[in-house]
Amino acid sequence: MKLKWKIILVGLLLVAGVCCRRQPVPGGLAASAISIAAPAGAEKRLGELRAGDPDLAGVLRTGTINTLLAENPWAGRIRENGVSQQALLFVDDMSARWNLGRSGKRRLAFSIFHPAGSQLSYRVHFESRGRKWLAYELNATRRQLAHGAVDMDPSWKDLRVTLETRGRGIGAWVNPRFIANGKRPRVFVVIVLDSVRADHTSLHGYARDTTPAWAALGRDGRVFRRAYSTSSWTLPAHVSLFSGRDLPDHRVLGPTDRIGEDYPLLAEVFQKNGFATAAFTGGGFVDAQFGFHRGFQVYSNRPGGVFLMDSAERVLSHFRNFAEQHWGENLFVFLHTYQAHAPYKFPSRFKPAINPGLKRNLLGPANFLGDRKSACFRELAAADRQELVDLYDTAIFYADQALVGGVAGFLKEKGAYDEATIAVVSDHGEEFYDHGSWEHGHSLYGELIRVPMVIKFPHGRRRGLDDGLTSIADLPGLLLQSAGLDTPPGFAPAVRRGPTRVLAAALPVSPIIQGIPAKVSFVDDRFHFIHNQIDRRALSLFDPPPPEPRLHELYDLGDKGQRRDLAGSRPPALKGFLERLADYRRRLRAARGRGNALDEGLRRELKSLGYLGD
Repeated sequence: MKLKWKIILVGLLLVAGVCCRRQPVPGGLAASAISIAAPAGAEKRLGELRAGDPDLAGVLRTGTINTLLAENPWAGRIRENGVSQQALLFVDDMSARWNLGRSGKRRLAFSIFHPAGSQLSYRVHFESRGRKWLAYELNATRRQLAHGAVDMDPSWKDLRVTLETRGRGIGAWVNPRFIANGKRPRVFVVIVLDSVRADHTSLHGYARDTTPAWAALGRDGRVFRRAYSTSSWTLPAHVSLFSGRDLPDHRVLGPTDRIGEDYPLLAEVFQKNGFATAAFTGGGFVDAQFGFHRGFQVYSNRPGGVFLMDSAERVLSHFRNFAEQHWGENLFVFLHTYQAHAPYKFPSRFKPAINPGLKRNLLGPANFLGDRKSACFRELAAADRQELVDLYDTAIFYADQALVGGVAGFLKEKGAYDEATIAVVSDHGEEFYDHGSWEHGHSLYGELIRVPMVIKFPHGRRRGLDDGLTSIADLPGLLLQSAGLDTPPGFAPAVRRGPTRVLAAALPVSPIIQGIPAKVSFVDDRFHFIHNQIDRRALSLFDPPPPEPRLHELYDLGDKGQRRDLAGSRPPALKGFLERLADYRRRLRAARGRGNALDEGLRRELKSLGYLGD
């Protein structure tokens, strides 16, 4: 009997512990369940003010900021100069109150967006143990984005914080957030080096030492040696990376599709669990307009831009600034650069790094092919091809040193490297006429869908080489597993290994020239299968036209260059792939992308990159 009662007592204590465990506070007040007081008809007035000023409507954006949290009609985003931030949108006399209890926080930080024409004052009130006082006030008289912060005493009890506006007009509290005491935070960083193919990294045995920082991270972490993307261009691959879904499931198939709100994204989970979240990217096909901003308090589309010589360093600088400002909070940060994307730019000081004789660093493939993507099947002289490879390898080396090495170095400086989780991956590869074409987004051969991927887990956990088939869609589950966070419905399981696994990739619509026929790829433990939809009319879109593709291709994975097509001999494996293809194509046909009206600025940017062609 004594043993029985001990077991019952332990069970009750465990239940009590679970029930009394403090729930995480979502990162950022705009995502939190705060108490809002608004005048009657305020929502209608907010809509009227935005509708009456198109420029203001472009800056003040309404809509869901985190699908995993309770809807807040006053939560939206401010987008200025390519930076999108979560915000609370206020009209006239409004207030938002947060009951912190004993907060343990040391600072309230925020920005204020005040548009021209509004007549508002902005105030922060603190209340503790029956005493209330004004901690901050701004009487705005012109259009401005002001930054503010108020120090707090972590020992305050029964603390209430109120943000309020008084007057007439519209305004916003931008990314209001509480900063904790200077404890060592939990840090999760996802780095994407766009367009890096696995076999051009020294991480995977390339003869040139292009990725020493990435390889060093691999020695401290887990190297996924058989990692594959879900497509051969940026937008659908990144949606897989953030959603854990393949293309038919996430339904972002073409260059104007938008991420749906019926499935969660990785940053939303981290924000829901109290992490401060930020993304610093190169825009383009990872622009916030596609829906990638969800769950991020700050989402910047600019520092990693494709035409910047030093985008990797700019991304690192933004990361360092955000981390310093939020140090003490748990952090989830996404970093992305187009540094290795055509035209393969890098600072001139890096020209001797890979090939001391390298001279050109201007337009990448456009040096030889012009600026028309329709010329992507034109053959070049061997010397010209090698020069492009030299530019590409140098851009990879620079991104590796500046961003991967820079993030690791910063975390070591802060004494947080060992405990941090750092994932470094590419979204797709790049072709250098391996199969008769250049760049990416036109086929699904190995050079375009096999990607380098490393995750450094805390304290050396899971260190070593991993030869299981791995998809970039596995990344959300792997990171949430490392964080000890519940995986919401919609994410793929973190581990799906074994000889029966088959990875799918698809190119239903090309971002380059919309007439490129659709393609589907499957990779299993031994073979790489490719299905090419045949459209002879589409071949005339190119100058010169490509050779007519074979309907089905099959390569042994031991054939590294994919030179010997086995499909003609119809081995037994082909039948299994064809059966799988029928079901996958049915899923693709059933998928309906959510169209996205791109604003003219983003449309121009994508066209300047050579996308959205006819």
